[in-house]
Amino acid sequence: MPIEDYLQQSLQRLEGFYLDMQGTTGPLLYRDMGPYRQFRHENLTESLACYLKGVKAISTLNACVVLLRQGFAQEVGALCRMVDDFCNEIFFLLMPQGEGGFSQDQIKFLENFFQEEFETPGDPLRSPQKRDTVPMKKIHATFGKLSQGELNPSDAQELLRTTHQAFSGYVHGAYPHIMEMFGGEPPSFHMSGMLGTPRIDEWRGQLVGYVQRLIIATAFVARKLGVAEMEAPIRAFLEEFETATGTRPKVPASEMLAKYKRDHAT
Repeated sequence: MPIEDYLQQSLQRLEGFYLDMQGTTGPLLYRDMGPYRQFRHENLTESLACYLKGVKAISTLNACVVLLRQGFAQEVGALCRMVDDFCNEIFFLLMPQGEGGFSQDQIKFLENFFQEEFETPGDPLRSPQKRDTVPMKKIHATFGKLSQGELNPSDAQELLRTTHQAFSGYVHGAYPHIMEMFGGEPPSFHMSGMLGTPRIDEWRGQLVGYVQRLIIATAFVARKLGVAEMEAPIRAFLEEFETATGTRPKVPASEMLAKYKRDHAT
């Protein structure tokens, strides 16, 4: 089976888990939002935010598979940066980081996430939007704390920072990333997709890793929503996915990183 087909099937299975969890996210109301009526949740919680970030990640990875089938590797890279953010934000909200509960950064993140796009929906030109965003380095720092025992916090945070920065080039059109589109015989820019180039296999491997990461995050989303009975089937799915794709770690992440640091020591 082509890997794109397997990834699509895997995302459909993940979608099924989220549909099963939907009933735990609370009532939905059909409200007036300026000139239109839209659905909004009655209770805005950190658990709901984690769930919705997972929903968005599945949609984004489905788009990645469609784009990869057509050879648009650069655009896959931009969407993968988005999925990075969604998964990191799920981990950021998993548990309270403050002394007596959620930290100010977590509270600020949730307020920003649930904020409507316009203060006066019927008059967007006169609705200046002010968003007080949480710096990405603070979100990455939370992942460092969660990974203790597997990686030291500073190494975990640095890995996320490096990935975030590298993939940002696809979003912003950085020179080195655009030059990945150049090559072939005769050499030229591939502006209608990159089928038949080495970039496609590279991004197949990247997408496998991103789906794997989302499955892991989904197990935590289930725990956050209080549906502990779903954790076991999600983790069984993760094991099945890792076996099928050959991504099951053979050594602990700490050992892999230590070897990398030894090999690249100055």
